[in-house]
Amino acid sequence: MHASTVGLRYRALAPLLAAVLSMVQYPSPAAATHGGPEIGSFLSCNDPDRDPPRCTSVGNDNQHFVYFGESLSEELASALRDALFEDYRPTDFIVFERHRITSVTDVIVESQDYGDNGAAGWVNCPPEAPQGFNQLGHRWCQRQDLRFNLNPLYAVFFADEVSREYVACHELGHTVGLRHWGNPPQSSGPVGATCMNVNTPDGPTHLHPADVEHINAYPY
Repeated sequence: MHASTVGLRYRALAPLLAAVLSMVQYPSPAAATHGGPEIGSFLSCNDPDRDPPRCTSVGNDNQHFVYFGESLSEELASALRDALFEDYRPTDFIVFERHRITSVTDVIVESQDYGDNGAAGWVNCPPEAPQGFNQLGHRWCQRQDLRFNLNPLYAVFFADEVSREYVACHELGHTVGLRHWGNPPQSSGPVGATCMNVNTPDGPTHLHPADVEHINAYPY
């Protein structure tokens, strides 16, 4: 067949080929990973039976402004700073440490003795916080509360640098929509070397590569 004839026929078929290709569903990078749950919102933020109130929300965009409150201990501030720069900054997420609350603040971090409430740390989206739902149906939230409970009952989570780095990385993960990896029998699913494991105060202190893939693939 003459080359010019092939070219003409290809150009004639090009719109049809494009239409067919547009219907092919290619897996996203997140769907190709084999570890940990994908990013998303989880739990109601206003459950009166849940004390302290806590929920997981996604960010409203890929810029994350984290306010370091005056009550935040120096040791925890250092752990948070390390987590932001060592774990979250290498992702496609853009993270900022801030010392003033503004209209773009995404997370407000405080630490104190909150009593025996069953939690060493938690994240919540208060009712008055700017919030909504994105195109995936996931709740996004700005000015999320991130709280560290310095009650002596939970001292193991803050006793040394490794434990503080674990809990800082873990709770920051919830502010961007990362959810727990499995830690049987407390939760189901795969177990991996990630700070998103449940109740492992001696580490791991960093995100798993699958967590990073989920962050980079998510349409914040």
